[in-house]
Formats: sequence, structure tokens, C-alpha cells
Amino acid sequence: MPSAATHRLVLPCDGEDADTLAARLWACGALGVWERSGELVAWFDEVTDSVPGGGVWEREPDRDWQAEWKASVAPVRAGRFVVVPTWLADDHVPDAGDEVLVLDPGRAFGSGHHATTALCLEALDGLDLEGRTLADIGCGSGVLAIAAARRGARAVAVDLDADAVEATRENAERNGVELDVRHGGVDALDAPCEVVVANLLTDTVAALASGLVAATTSDLIVSGVTDERRDVALRPLTEAGFIPRQVRERDGWIAATGGTA
Repeated sequence: MPSAATHRLVLPCDGEDADTLAARLWACGALGVWERSGELVAWFDEVTDSVPGGGVWEREPDRDWQAEWKASVAPVRAGRFVVVPTWLADDHVPDAGDEVLVLDPGRAFGSGHHATTALCLEALDGLDLEGRTLADIGCGSGVLAIAAARRGARAVAVDLDADAVEATRENAERNGVELDVRHGGVDALDAPCEVVVANLLTDTVAALASGLVAATTSDLIVSGVTDERRDVALRPLTEAGFIPRQVRERDGWIAATGGTA
């Protein structure tokens, strides 16, 4: 979040479009972007015509928005994983058995606060990952690949966003794990992996369905899918050979875990 923003843009959006719109706002020079129910809020130094339409500009008083945003962010628990922002790491006292992941959310998706990230972390927590190969497709902040590596997986993380690739590398180093981080999509993998996790958007999951299934030899976890459009993603996945074992829903989003035929 910005430290001295002077203009605020409130842009209506649904959850399905939030990631795409947020990326466009960052590209337009946003100082910070915040997703809340039904809308995105972005801060800019000045009003600009380059941003997506349909939003409302407001004059913002001079306040320390970064401090206020940080004060509102708390650690997130998902199974045995606890995602702790960097500025809270020194004071965080873990419970016995916790697997603490220290992340700087930066400009990449995956702070752990979104339901889809938490669902994927819980799904990973339910798998035996020791010594297994794993691919995180669309890695964002790298939180899922880092979590898997902490549980013993040999993980590769890929993303089409160069900022996400850099954030993943930095967060991996921060957490003391080794990841193979690559710029690209599912086609950046050299070979299929035993486990594939893909926290993407509904339409992206549908478009990549055959590639995701082909990249998986055992377990596939997909999320980023809205509950009302679950068939849009699950139908092409099952047609490609995905066999769902469990589909869980939270806050209007689902995560599906299964194997391949």
C-alpha cells in the first residue's frame, strides 16, 4: 500500500476479474491495490486516463496508508501452515507443529488471505510430499511452492508475470527453501510432476485443463475457480482425465483435489 497517496480509484469488479484488473492497475502505475468485496481500490500519485473505465476517483487525505494497511494484516492459518507477513515475523510465536511461512506479499498474488490460497495450502497439508516432485503453476508470491518445499517436495514454480517470478525467488530465500523458479506457464516444465497445484482463474483453468492433467502423474490441485462456474473448469478437466476426489468451497470459491486417469 502507498505511504502518501493523494488520489484513490474505486473500481467495481467481481472476484473472477479481480486479479486481471489488479494487474492492469499495477501496470498503470498504481502505488497500491486493495481487493475488497465487489471492488478494487487503487492509489495513484495523480488522476490518469490510462486505467480501466467504470471507476470513481476520490481525493485522498495525506495519511500513512502503508502503516494502516500493515496494521490490518494478520497471520493466516491454513492447516498446519501459518502465513506470516514479514513485518510481523519477529514477534510471531508459533504453536507446536506449526509450519511458518514468512512472506512479503509485494505485488504478487498469494498472501494467504484469499480463500483459494488457503484452500490450496490445506490440500497440500493433506498430502505426503516428502521426496515428491511438485509444480506450482501460476506461482504468484510462491507461497504454495514454498509450503510444499518445506514439507519435503522438490518444487518448481512457474509464472507468466516477471514480478511474480522475482517475488517467488525472494520469498523462497526468505524461507530457506530451494525452488526451481521459471518464467512461463505449464509448458515451461521439462517433464510431468507427481503433484501439480494451479491456483488460477476459472477460464484459465479451463483453457489449460489438458496441459495441467498431462503435467500430473499423481495428484492435481486446482483452485481460483468460482463456485457458480465450477462446471466451466471441472468439465474440461474431467474430459482430459482428471478424477476429482474432493471439491471444497469457501467464500464462493472452490478447490478441487484429485488424480489422473
